[in-house]
Amino acid sequence: MITSYECFVPAIMGSGSSKRIGITLRAKGFKKAYVIFDKGMMDFGIAGPIIENLNMANIETVCFDKVTSDPPDEMVEACAEEARVAGCDVIVAIGGGSPMDTAKGVNVLINNPPPIRQYFGVQKNLRPGLPLVFVPTTSGTGSETTNMCVITCVSQGKKDSVVSPVCVGSLAFLDPDLTLGLPPKTTAMTGLDALAHVVESITGAQSNPLSDALCRDAIRTIVKWLPVAVADGKNIEAREMMINASFFAGMAFTNALVHLGHSIGHSIGAVFHVPHGLACAFCLPEVIEYTARTEHKKVAMICEAMGVEVPEDASWEEVGAIAKKTLRAFIRSVGMPNPKEYGIELEALLKLAPMVTADTGFALIPYRITAARVAEMFRSAYDAC
Repeated sequence: MITSYECFVPAIMGSGSSKRIGITLRAKGFKKAYVIFDKGMMDFGIAGPIIENLNMANIETVCFDKVTSDPPDEMVEACAEEARVAGCDVIVAIGGGSPMDTAKGVNVLINNPPPIRQYFGVQKNLRPGLPLVFVPTTSGTGSETTNMCVITCVSQGKKDSVVSPVCVGSLAFLDPDLTLGLPPKTTAMTGLDALAHVVESITGAQSNPLSDALCRDAIRTIVKWLPVAVADGKNIEAREMMINASFFAGMAFTNALVHLGHSIGHSIGAVFHVPHGLACAFCLPEVIEYTARTEHKKVAMICEAMGVEVPEDASWEEVGAIAKKTLRAFIRSVGMPNPKEYGIELEALLKLAPMVTADTGFALIPYRITAARVAEMFRSAYDAC
């Protein structure tokens, strides 16, 4: 089998690493940074010190603090226009997936005309943008190391992605100190996003030895340390392990891609505005059960990484059932609700099935299924305990 690997983003890891951002970027010759974040990053005292650190290194900063969740294309385009006028030489994103996706979308449009929706899909010939520097404050999206950005197309009422080298970062600062203030629910949701990345990557058609190794390590880490981080948000070891697991998961799915779980997550998120990690987790047990039909060896690998033994002579149906039960128990153990508990009406959820099959990522699923089969997954997950 011939396999190709995507390049990885260089990272500076460890407690306090974000305090080196100014001196590091100055050493690289940058003079003016366009800094993207949401208002919460300033309110929580995260963005301010980073901006000050840049200024202390004689790097001028221009700030955009209007990022919203599930970044809409209209906001990204407005931000990109502001960035073009500012004339910066580097883009810095501070926060979770939304600020990082916004920064990537801005970079797509820095030297390519809007609207951004015309670039949805795989783009290999976009004009290069600026260097991208990421400072994640959650442990889940892995956006700091991926080659894609997820944008909400307001006019079409759906999410889609731009996949391009223009979305790849130049440097990431993985500082677990910045995640210490995450509340338990956000910690759990973002951690489950990372888990969804690796569960889907290891069972997808483009999995490879490198992505499999990253996935197995990330699964073991998440299963051990996510419950600790949820229970004790000040546990720095748990926070450090989770931010590293998220980074590994991002590297894995950049190489192997994700599939059905994220198609479901994109659809639920776009319509019901459910946080992305939870939207992906809702049906993740059903997704892994579905994949067992053709990927039962990989599914057994997931179970083993989660500490559950699978009999060698188990049928694919048995492997799928074990994996579904194991994943459901873990998701519930970190306090996550099912769709019914979240307040979604079943009939409204079932109507999303055709939207899932139309999602870009649906083309990557292990084997073909219908919208009716997706609806069955929704019914199974709806009030599961």
